[in-house]
Amino acid sequence: MKPILRAAAFALPLLVSTLALAQMPGRHPHYIHALSDLRAAQWQIDHRRPEDGEMREDELVASDEVAAAIHSATSAAAADAKDLGWNPPPDAPPAYDGRLHAAIDLLHAAHNDLALPEDDPMARNQQRLAILRVDAALHAAERAVGAARRVEDSRE
Repeated sequence: MKPILRAAAFALPLLVSTLALAQMPGRHPHYIHALSDLRAAQWQIDHRRPEDGEMREDELVASDEVAAAIHSATSAAAADAKDLGWNPPPDAPPAYDGRLHAAIDLLHAAHNDLALPEDDPMARNQQRLAILRVDAALHAAERAVGAARRVEDSRE
């Protein structure tokens, strides 16, 4: 009986530590930082000055894609057991060329955060979808910057 008790006394801490490690989430693919950058980019895109006039179609597309990226990144973060209540400041410094350039910088930072390796299979599909949405938002924001430049050039 003593050998069984001795083996159980040895195995129990090993079993408990193994179960605790199994519950720990995988490596942090920086979803929370990406979400901060995406929210800041959304704000930059959506908050136009009165002199900017109506929102252009490319800006609407960029805003919609950022919203979809936020949804996908939130789902990936939840699947990876990240603390969605933590809101660190955005990584990217504000651009001096205007709100759309700042949004582009923030979207690049979000893409870089989202593109880090993910070892949780439950989060990978949402991670890929979030990256695709960020890339679509980037392209739309870049088209909006180009359209704004063409309008400025035509005024001169």
